[in-house]
Amino acid sequence: MDKYNSEKFVPKKIDFIDKMIMNRFHAIRLKKSDTRIGHLMDDPFLPPYNTICGIYCIYRKSILEVLSGKITSFNSYKFKTNFSSDKLIEEEDFEDVLDFAIFVVISSEDSEYISHYFIGGDSERLNSILNICLGYPQAENQKILNNTLKHFNKDIVAVENMEYLDNILNEHP
Repeated sequence: MDKYNSEKFVPKKIDFIDKMIMNRFHAIRLKKSDTRIGHLMDDPFLPPYNTICGIYCIYRKSILEVLSGKITSFNSYKFKTNFSSDKLIEEEDFEDVLDFAIFVVISSEDSEYISHYFIGGDSERLNSILNICLGYPQAENQKILNNTLKHFNKDIVAVENMEYLDNILNEHP
């Protein structure tokens, strides 16, 4: 964390998050009114419905392998090789991949900056990426802040090891 100061970790705009998820993670964007995801929208941990700004399905095998840690980074030879052979689907076929895909919900209380997110599926690395996108932690209570900073610093290391931290800090999805 020494080479990064807290001023670099500002909350990201919804537009940046959308481009990152669509362009880097090659997700399928879904409408929150889509009846095919009604059962997913019933999760009690989802952000409030009126704050939801984006719903995505990340399904490409190579992307999932980076997000699960099976492939070290988006820059690795293995990723590039696997990415070129991924099977692509269209939005209307996304139900076929829901069993293994990652379901992501992004929300904003001000319709400009990310304020919450939800990940349906197992992806500690995606959690680290989105947590950094929330910005540098703030808390009134020093004990809570210290604990939050400990997790935030682990997220920074995880995303840096994926060779993706500079993309977030410099806003290059």
